[in-house]
Amino acid sequence: MTRLLREHPEIEVEHDPAGRIVAIRWNGRREPVEVCNRWRIDEAWWREPIARDYVKVVGPHWLALIYLDRTTGRWHLERIYD
Repeated sequence: MTRLLREHPEIEVEHDPAGRIVAIRWNGRREPVEVCNRWRIDEAWWREPIARDYVKVVGPHWLALIYLDRTTGRWHLERIYD
């Protein structure tokens, strides 16, 4: 089962010295994670552009889809997989 979050809450992403994602923080909780997959989208250039780097991450308690909004520089949580 999957939960697509209506609002994509802002999260904090922790990187190691090499720039790899090692943890995310959301709702006051830190979750160590490993990256499973990543991809980039650029679309809707005729409207308000969407420029995102998506990353699927897995941690001890859940699997999630997060993204970096390259227009704002902020990370968001989009989906949690059960």
